[in-house]
Amino acid sequence: MVTRFIPRLIAVGLLFCSQALLAQSAVWQVSNDQHQLFIGGTVHLLPANEFPLPAEFDKAYQQAEKLVFEVDISKMMDPSIGPMMLNYAMYQDGRTLSSVLSEESYQRLQQAAAALGVDTKALAPFKPDFVLVQMLQLKLQQLGMAGEGVDMYFFNKGAQDNKNKAFLETIEQQFALLFSISDGHEDDWIAQNLDQLDETEQFMRQTLAAWRSGDREALTELVSDMHDTEVGQRFYQRLLTERNQDWVEQIDAMLQTPEVEFVLVGALHLAGPDNVLDLLAERGYQVRQLSAN
Repeated sequence: MVTRFIPRLIAVGLLFCSQALLAQSAVWQVSNDQHQLFIGGTVHLLPANEFPLPAEFDKAYQQAEKLVFEVDISKMMDPSIGPMMLNYAMYQDGRTLSSVLSEESYQRLQQAAAALGVDTKALAPFKPDFVLVQMLQLKLQQLGMAGEGVDMYFFNKGAQDNKNKAFLETIEQQFALLFSISDGHEDDWIAQNLDQLDETEQFMRQTLAAWRSGDREALTELVSDMHDTEVGQRFYQRLLTERNQDWVEQIDAMLQTPEVEFVLVGALHLAGPDNVLDLLAERGYQVRQLSAN
């Protein structure tokens, strides 16, 4: 899960741009004749200099009676989460990192990991997906781009204000998904992610600029190369398309009640083929992007 794929979910979903010049933001109002809710595109890891957030986020928050997140972030602090994550991140059948990769891929991974201060020998029982996540996080930390994300910001703010909360999926569902993408495609997964590792900073800055202005076309372009390979298509289908379809069912149910929700999901779920906003529009809902004007 490195730059061209994983960060699009854990960091976008993630710059120097003048907020005052941006007419729109990554917040949309979705409504029918009776009810409404708001959907905000988030970046799960956000550099500190990206705060404060665009004003439209606060406008939606103030009107919302309930906050809806992808997952219950508070459970990540539970002591039981570590062992649970390891159960999904590690092979349980005797396989190892080196046994599922070709010699060439494994050597390349070792070299890239060593440059980040990671010892792949210690990660021998882990799946490539997990190893690449760790490498990406270290890379983002080195770049100063691994601060509190939009989700955590509103989770904490909602707790202070006693806002009701709901969640689109469980932590178990996310772990099962994130740490199984490479199954059967390990070498391709390593190659495509490592090919882009050096471009992490440029990609993140482009992503942050597109996110901040709510530029769905730019976000779509940033993930367009996912469709060029089998493993990229697999990633897009499982991490975006399938989840979007499931979430839209839940959001549709929310729109049948008078309660106003503010749904916060990774920005990439709101762009590209089969995105949440288009799927809702296809169901007849009115979708309007909030602007500063």
